[in-house]
Amino acid sequence: MKLGLGLFGTLRMAGLLAVAMAACPALAADSASPDVAMSLERSACYGSCPVYRVTIHGDGRVQFTTRTSPVHKVDAIHRQFSRSRGVLVSGTLEDRVSPEAAQALLAQFEAAGFWQLKDEYRAYVTDLPTQVITLAVGDRQKSVTDYDGRSAGMPLAAHDLEAAIDRVAGTERWVTGGPGLVPWLERNGFDFRSTGAAELAVNGEDDSADEATVLSLIDHGAPLDRPLTFRSRFAERTGAAGTMLMEASIRRGHAGVFARLAAAGWLDRLGKTKAAELLSRSAAGCSPALVDAAADAGVDIDYAVFDPREDDDDQGKTALAELAGTYTCREQEPARIQTADRLLARGANPNHRDKLGRTPLYGVENPQLLEVLLAHGADATVKSKNGRSMVFGSWTDAIVLRLLEAGASPVGRYDYDGKTLKQKAKASMPLVAQWLAAHPESFRR
Repeated sequence: MKLGLGLFGTLRMAGLLAVAMAACPALAADSASPDVAMSLERSACYGSCPVYRVTIHGDGRVQFTTRTSPVHKVDAIHRQFSRSRGVLVSGTLEDRVSPEAAQALLAQFEAAGFWQLKDEYRAYVTDLPTQVITLAVGDRQKSVTDYDGRSAGMPLAAHDLEAAIDRVAGTERWVTGGPGLVPWLERNGFDFRSTGAAELAVNGEDDSADEATVLSLIDHGAPLDRPLTFRSRFAERTGAAGTMLMEASIRRGHAGVFARLAAAGWLDRLGKTKAAELLSRSAAGCSPALVDAAADAGVDIDYAVFDPREDDDDQGKTALAELAGTYTCREQEPARIQTADRLLARGANPNHRDKLGRTPLYGVENPQLLEVLLAHGADATVKSKNGRSMVFGSWTDAIVLRLLEAGASPVGRYDYDGKTLKQKAKASMPLVAQWLAAHPESFRR
């Protein structure tokens, strides 16, 4: 759950932030400000979409708030069921950009022909967030609603205004914990030794904060021994901030945070077995640097997870095997390959068998990853406990073909539809079908 204004501890930003800004001329409102305002509002979705409104005034004043009303009935429904508002720092916040930046943004509105746009661009889809762009100049005001607008004819130049408003306002620092967050906190007198600082570091690392931001919060004195009750994307738990940070750093693949915490004794407090389990489940955070940091700290980087509380077919998988997952690494394929390289270089077994006797070859869909495994001695002739070869972990023509060429058996059936490889190849794998026809002896493997 995203943390609210309570994270500002003794400052209690809901009220005292206004006092701090009144005392800070750089952030005070300009009474001679031009009558211009450019706003972006983002709604909830079926998930954890960030919910906020940000306004940039012509004189450079920036106002950001998560205290918004639903933009439509679907937004209201999503808010009821969402576990998070998707924003790291909630409440009503302020800052300032240069008037020149605001003027350049206004020029972008004019170049996009904003006044001539339709009031709404709405596609016939569901579960997406809504964006509302508003421009006010004097008494004239116009709002444009974007609901998958590009699919409904919204011009690209108009759609690009959303990212431009975020960029100029610097909303990333408040939404995800981007590089500008700590400097903004410093300018506003934030107590970096408060419980709120510990909560901010944990919440940011648990979600999508920049690693440098988390390290900076630690360096500024966030009290890692402070006990917290914290609800994350995964579960609600209670413990020391340092322990929670250590867990999150492994999932995120943040080697710098991991190393800093390990040097301060938090790895020992978490336990190396627990760290090894997290490393395996998260595929080493898809981070080759984390593999090295963990191995150097004495964590088993080839640990096989067996959880007696779970009864599924994925028991006994290692980090190397987890890398085969389609959604692992968030489609960052170079990171997937580099992490596999480091795991193998640090001693991971390419032929480790899971609960069902499958090796890391099973389920691989990335051709480069497959070649890395084979080059490091992965045995394509291995069969699972029920006698099924590793080709039945894929239905991608090129992957199955390469496994067959490396010695895998074509004998068996797919779990999901009961078809043989020959039947499947005839329907959707022409290269495999051609290879099987040319190698009838392979059915004796």
